[in-house]
Amino acid sequence: MKFSNRLKKLRKELDLSQTELANKIGVSYQAIQKYELEKGKPRAKNIEALANFFNVSISYLLGESNLRQGDKITQIMEELSIPRQEKTINFAENQLNEQTEENKIIQFNASLCPYRVIEQALSAGTGFGYTDDVSYSTVYWHEELKYDLATWINGNSMEPDFHNGEVVLIKKQDQADYEGQVCAVDWDGNSYIKKVYMEEEGLVLRSINPIYDDKFASWDEQPRIIGIVTAHFKPERKK
Repeated sequence: MKFSNRLKKLRKELDLSQTELANKIGVSYQAIQKYELEKGKPRAKNIEALANFFNVSISYLLGESNLRQGDKITQIMEELSIPRQEKTINFAENQLNEQTEENKIIQFNASLCPYRVIEQALSAGTGFGYTDDVSYSTVYWHEELKYDLATWINGNSMEPDFHNGEVVLIKKQDQADYEGQVCAVDWDGNSYIKKVYMEEEGLVLRSINPIYDDKFASWDEQPRIIGIVTAHFKPERKK
């Protein structure tokens, strides 16, 4: 609960007007009005005065806790036997640890950025046939990058730089210098992730992994460079 709402609730519990409350703690009624309208925050001494007047803890008044009195737990603990005190402390510590872990998960998930990925992988090996009838899935990564197309990589011909099962981000480029860059290439009904080299007769598609031979795509076969690979990553799972 916000401080403004809690203050208004406490004031109404005692059936006080804003002017009456202001007189009780020694401020103007305009100050109380501002607090309840969220147009101003009280100084530390006024927060303490309000908490003392309502007989509540400062954390309760500020909406940070639902315990009206900060010493309530202490009073309960003092009335418990030592074995029950130990059980209560252990339970409270477990609750705090669970809350800490939950907050970490919330913060981690909030930091992940979604990517819409084509389910059919672009090959880093022998090629992968595809059609216009494609499906998509959403994956997550901790960094937000611009891209035009995202897809999976399949194969090991671009290792050790690119790995099977990674997502590659592709950026379309108009009149770009593709020479020697890692690109997504459409050729003869298949798609590839390869280094591209321009020759007079066509494109040379080169793997990083030396065990793979170059592929040659003649201009007569109308190879098409889809775009430049700008990033790649292993997706991170939401917790």
